[in-house]
Amino acid sequence: MPGPPEQTPAQKSLLRALDDVDAIKSLDSQDQFGMVAGLADQVIDAYRAGADIIEDGGGEVGGITVAGMGGSAIGGDMVAAAYGESLPGSMSTVRGYSLPGWVSGRSLVFAVSYSGNTEETVSVLGEALERGCRVVCISTGGAVGRIAAERELPLVEVPSRLQPRAAMGYLSIPLAACLESLGLVEDVGGDVEETASVLEGLSVQYSPENPAEGNPAKQLAVQLKDKIPVIYGCELTAVASNRWKCQINENAKSLAFFNEFPELNHNEIVGWEQPQALIGEFRVIYLRDSYNHPQNDRRMEITADLLSGGAGGIYSHSSSGESRLARLFSSIYLGDYVSLYLAVLNGVDPSPVARIEDLKKRLG
Repeated sequence: MPGPPEQTPAQKSLLRALDDVDAIKSLDSQDQFGMVAGLADQVIDAYRAGADIIEDGGGEVGGITVAGMGGSAIGGDMVAAAYGESLPGSMSTVRGYSLPGWVSGRSLVFAVSYSGNTEETVSVLGEALERGCRVVCISTGGAVGRIAAERELPLVEVPSRLQPRAAMGYLSIPLAACLESLGLVEDVGGDVEETASVLEGLSVQYSPENPAEGNPAKQLAVQLKDKIPVIYGCELTAVASNRWKCQINENAKSLAFFNEFPELNHNEIVGWEQPQALIGEFRVIYLRDSYNHPQNDRRMEITADLLSGGAGGIYSHSSSGESRLARLFSSIYLGDYVSLYLAVLNGVDPSPVARIEDLKKRLG
């Protein structure tokens, strides 16, 4: 696979700027860097919060649905990616107002909303109750918290001090803990301990205090400055590629796109031919995992070769850890830091999402 291009003098200057920790802190009004750095502790706390929330572990579960939007939805995708192979039935995420027709009174529905007031999730929660589904709520409060209290539903209370997209551990790990309590998956606690250990090591490597010379997150952010990232995942890391895209959108206020192997080999690969004047402005990031199907590894190598004459740069990141949960979180973690460093390079505070708030106001 072709390597990244050499750093230009301008990029070297940007790297030096990312070593100015005081300047980073002055721009980061809500301490998003601190929130991301605390993810290892967050996953431990989140597991404890979800482990005992379901008192009655009996009964058959006829399919699992996670209702959520944005950062509250991706937790369902993550748990499905990490544990879906061992679940006795299907697990899906609903990003919208309505449940699919197959969801019945035998189904388990997680209503996940950081604020508790996400209108789509509140709508699905009401529908799940009407169908007699088994429901678990995850929220800081709001309407979801109120309904949970009124209907005596299990509720995982999430700390309210975080940005929703920085609460990834709280919005994912409790789902897995509940599935463990129901006997649907095994050894989530062991996976969580390994995940926390992996994240602790990576947080030191990616932190603002670690100089750019040995900091992969800073180096990649500089390569992506004023470019359009395209993140490609495969199997386990497909959900990570989506997370990267969303984090770059919200934190750096920049466009980014994602796709996954092998699907992109049946359509998107052809799109890299036009428009020739713009293709060089795109940067491809591969999210690799050691346990991919061998044929998918071959696809990734061949695709990189085919794109090498067009895309302005192709970069690769490999997951860390043994468990699927640790490998998934490690694939996501670099993207979280890269998005924050891109925000710094763009001169924007990563926390505000003005257009989302404006949209909500217009919707009323």
